[in-house]
Amino acid sequence: MKIKERITIVLEDITHSGEGVGRVDNMIVFVDGGVPGDTVEIEITAIKKTYMTGKILKLIIPSGTRQEPPCPYFGRCGGCQLLQVQYDAQLAIKRKIVTDALERIGGIKDVPVNAVIGMETPYRYRNKAQFKISGKGVGFFAKRSHQIVPIEDCLTQPESCVQVIETFNALLKDGCFELYDEQQHTGFLRGIIQRTNEQGENMIVIVGNGKKLKHKVKILQAITERIPEVRSVYLNVNTTRGNAVLGRENHLLLGTPQIEERIGDLSFLISPNSFFQVNTRQTKVLYDLVKRMAALTGAETLFDLYCGTGTIGLYLAREAARVYGIEIVENAVLDAQENAERNQIKNIRFIQGKSETEAPKLAEEGVHPDVIVLDPPRKGCDPALLEMIENLSVPKVVYVSCNPSTLARDLKILREYGYQVQEVQPVDLFPGTGHVETVALLSKLDVDKHIDVEIKLDELDLTSAESKATYAQIKEYILEKFNLKVSTLYIAQIKKKCGIVLREHYNKSKKEKRVIPQCTPEKEEAIMDALRHFKMI
Repeated sequence: MKIKERITIVLEDITHSGEGVGRVDNMIVFVDGGVPGDTVEIEITAIKKTYMTGKILKLIIPSGTRQEPPCPYFGRCGGCQLLQVQYDAQLAIKRKIVTDALERIGGIKDVPVNAVIGMETPYRYRNKAQFKISGKGVGFFAKRSHQIVPIEDCLTQPESCVQVIETFNALLKDGCFELYDEQQHTGFLRGIIQRTNEQGENMIVIVGNGKKLKHKVKILQAITERIPEVRSVYLNVNTTRGNAVLGRENHLLLGTPQIEERIGDLSFLISPNSFFQVNTRQTKVLYDLVKRMAALTGAETLFDLYCGTGTIGLYLAREAARVYGIEIVENAVLDAQENAERNQIKNIRFIQGKSETEAPKLAEEGVHPDVIVLDPPRKGCDPALLEMIENLSVPKVVYVSCNPSTLARDLKILREYGYQVQEVQPVDLFPGTGHVETVALLSKLDVDKHIDVEIKLDELDLTSAESKATYAQIKEYILEKFNLKVSTLYIAQIKKKCGIVLREHYNKSKKEKRVIPQCTPEKEEAIMDALRHFKMI
């Protein structure tokens, strides 16, 4: 096989980045824009050690799931990857992406992945646009490039994006902005951000390489006259080198400091730098799914880890006894606290710090989670956090993931720690793209309740003291008498303190270094009382 050689192949699969997958001489070929089932004539564009790439020269027999992309910029703009595929087929592709990751990376083949929950209308769903600027106009980056593709509309954005694009193209034509040069770090206008809510209100953020906005009056007049429902106009100052979108400094030029968005009966205030899911309608679907999996009764303590601005914890708070949200980003924690006050939710506390550090501190204070919700960034959970979950023996974990690969990796570790994956449910928050959100429900297997094999006590080499009461019986006794929940780990600590021999590998970590929460004095006294009650000491 040679570069520029032409061949005809049938595509069998597709990647999350929209590349059709075929095989030639037992070698994988990636074909940009291909659809599974296509018969195509391609030209080989690159040959690597384990794969080749090709471009479509002729579509010989189109797949039954292929469609004409509804966007005229598809194939040039890098925002969407799957618009050449019918929407039902997009959902099937995303389900396969999740299934393949769980099987290949996580070794999880015994838990079926549910059909992806899609949108009734998979367009105009984004509440945030980050427009790029060039001498040719307003647009987005091309695929795998910093070259800007000028556009007049975007089907993922609200219809008002048309007026935003037109307004800033006119201002550029009138010479109101000097464009920023990323290589030279000169010029002013770095980009435009449009944030909207379900009511159609707009926040416009001008991102500039400096604090001084020339032609301010003319710019504000054009924005307010041409763009509908403008509630806020900001200048965001970003003087750093590189392609970071926003700086930390914001100046309100016009209107109110924030716009309001709602999820269910909760209200959230959105600022230029606020994190908020970009698909509000599907976010409610996602959070309702988390609520169903958590199955709260009103008596539970819930930890919301990697909580961001606290939206999930706040959404579940009225179903729980108390909620603790932990987030490393200070501004996000401040927003979370403001959101709690705004919605008059008092049974939630937000803590700034690393989840793997702060959660064990809460356990040392006697706060033990019945349910943990995880919503980490794309890189997934810190290994120390997963080990912390094992150490705390948390009964139930709901894992929200935006990356099937790191989700599969983390679920594999949690299964090694004794957790059972009970359900995997993908949700489509980003139609037309290869991205998929997934929620997984895990439960901790209780050895006392789930092992149904007959074992003689002498085979385990237990002491007579160990045989007198199970961990479940000790927990039940303490709960009834003291109204306290204690973990198996705490009971084991006190039994060891009393000289009761434990099995060698009981609660033994696979890692040399780990943070182990220690039993509180109140719970130690209760456990001691139980051990005396069962005549174990």
